[in-house]
Amino acid sequence: MASESKETRLKQKATLEAKLQKRLALLAEKGLDEKKIARDVLVKELKAKLKETAARLRAIAANVQRTAELAAVKAERLAKPKEEPAKAKKAAPEPPPEAKAK
Repeated sequence: MASESKETRLKQKATLEAKLQKRLALLAEKGLDEKKIARDVLVKELKAKLKETAARLRAIAANVQRTAELAAVKAERLAKPKEEPAKAKKAAPEPPPEAKAK
C-alpha cells in the first residue's frame, strides 16, 4: 500500500471495508459475541489498515490544499507589478572612511 494516488487509496479503502464487513458477518454468523469479534486478529488487521489508509488520504488532501495555496500566492505575486529596488543597488556605495594618519 505504498501508493500516493488518491484514486488508488480510495479503491484500497473500499476493498478493505468490504473485507471487514465480510469478516464481521462471518464471525457473527458463527455466533461470536462482540468482545471476541473485536479480538479477532483479521478484524484488528483490517481496521488498522483502514485507519492507515484514512490517514494517508488526509495527508494527500492536505498536500493538494497546500499546493493550491502556494499556486495562488505565486499567481498573485506574478500579477503584482514589479517594484524597482534595483535603483538602490545601482547607487555607488559610500567609500569607507579613510583611516587616520599617524
